[in-house]
Amino acid sequence: MNKSHNLLLLLLLIHSGLIAQVLVKNTNVLDVENKKILSGYDVVVLEGRIISVEKGKQYKLPPGTDVIDGTGKYLVPGFADAHVHFFQSGGLYARPDVIDLRKYQPHNTELKWVHDNMEDLLHRYTATGITSVVDVGASFNFLQQRDSLMTRTALPVVSMTGPLLTTWLPPVYKDLGNEGPFTLMKTKEDAIIAVKEQLKYNADFIKIWYIVLDSNIEAGARKNYEIVKAAIEEAHKNNKRVAVHAMERITAQLAVEAGADFLVHSVTDEYVSNEFVQLLKKRNVVLCPTLVVGGNYSKVLSDNYQFSTYELEHAHPFTISTIIDYPWPDTLVGKNYIKTLQYRKQTGKPTLEDTIMAVNLKKLADAGVTIATGTDAGNIGTQHATSYFDELSAMQQAGLNMWQLLQASTINGAKAVGQEKEWGSISKNKLGNMVLLNANPLDSLANWKKIDRVINKGKMFMPDSLVHNTPVMLVQQQLNAYNAHDLDAFLAPYADDVEIYSTTGKLQMKGKEEMRKQYTFITQLPYLYCKLVNRIVSGNTVIDHEEIWLSPKPDNLRYGVAIYVILNGKISKVYFAD
Repeated sequence: MNKSHNLLLLLLLIHSGLIAQVLVKNTNVLDVENKKILSGYDVVVLEGRIISVEKGKQYKLPPGTDVIDGTGKYLVPGFADAHVHFFQSGGLYARPDVIDLRKYQPHNTELKWVHDNMEDLLHRYTATGITSVVDVGASFNFLQQRDSLMTRTALPVVSMTGPLLTTWLPPVYKDLGNEGPFTLMKTKEDAIIAVKEQLKYNADFIKIWYIVLDSNIEAGARKNYEIVKAAIEEAHKNNKRVAVHAMERITAQLAVEAGADFLVHSVTDEYVSNEFVQLLKKRNVVLCPTLVVGGNYSKVLSDNYQFSTYELEHAHPFTISTIIDYPWPDTLVGKNYIKTLQYRKQTGKPTLEDTIMAVNLKKLADAGVTIATGTDAGNIGTQHATSYFDELSAMQQAGLNMWQLLQASTINGAKAVGQEKEWGSISKNKLGNMVLLNANPLDSLANWKKIDRVINKGKMFMPDSLVHNTPVMLVQQQLNAYNAHDLDAFLAPYADDVEIYSTTGKLQMKGKEEMRKQYTFITQLPYLYCKLVNRIVSGNTVIDHEEIWLSPKPDNLRYGVAIYVILNGKISKVYFAD
């Protein structure tokens, strides 16, 4: 920065009335585009934009500026999840076309829940360091809800398409109107009309669901090729990028030949050829591998999902509860997934599909194909926000190095939706979306969770301030952890000085550490399970009527009532009655 530019900056800060929201001083800036660490740099954010990335400059900043000492810390671009779905919660009822549980919960109840909790889910993304999310299949109603939320400084940038354009419509999604996540296109004319309809709702891009149901996959793919191509061409005429769901090699190839910009899944049916790799490179196609979502289905549908402490503490507690608490019905779909899981257990090896995806990812990444991290969150068992680190771990196991992972999770996510000039790196004039880490992210994926602060849209946030768990959420969180036999996650919602009483008013325990000693049994009894019978919520008090099973035997059933009192965002007092 020259002297005249520096003077101009100073004048802007002091005289224009603009506020420099953030100055991060003397930190290690991760330059993801050039794969460099810039040590001892200062980063200045003004009115939501990065205006300076310099070393050793002195700034006279106006009052109100958040000045952060970044010494010994690492400043990375905000992470991006390039594949999510907000019309799905991540719970058991998210996909009635996969497993139809509408007799237990109507699908409109699922849709209402995600609408009502979308803002909460977005806060969880920001708290995780994810400042950009890409919804690759929503609905017109979700597009409108996106518009209502995007001015909020605590929420990530959301790039969203409308309903998926498809040549096959699952029957369960018919007649949903503006809540429908799919639009059927039987002809090229249908495709053109469908694209134009999404333009009315300002979809950020267009998404095509390239599904083949024919026994001859290539013949089926070619049968619908012209329809897919017509949709892509219409989108490009209107300056919209196109994402395509194509999991077979032939559908992926044809999609790219038709002009697709973004493949949102890996090829799963064969190892890709050098010719395929070069095709993606030549066309500058971005690929999102989504390695874990299939395995998550297997685990959930076989009633064998083991939530991590991180998920139990940070994911939405009610989506987790649907998976932990629901007795799995005996269905053909479930049996097929059980077979997959049993293979993994018996052999200790991934399935062929898993192996193909991992090998293909390594080959594509090493050849220079642009890879973007995405989870497919919202599908059954794949939680919004917290599933991100499972996906990163799978990508690392496939052979990607730390710089490849960091690029996939930042600048490449921006490239997927054509937003690389807006976000994705710590560069002048880009959005002030950054994460300050307490440890070097190149050393370990665990360090990506060691968040000091999140800077989102130019405003600084402490991660713990972003998620506001209600009293009932806190109680459900500890119940989930109890049933998952995870002591650390169980204790997380409790205050350090929590008091546990009998209904007679006698103090039984005081303090979280005393609870830790007394509750070790939840890790030692494999069949221990607490079933919620009824719940009453009144202000900051939650009353649960519970069945406690020590084992599956009927004589090991106990009943109880627990009264939880929440103060300052933690469970402060508990009263038990037998």
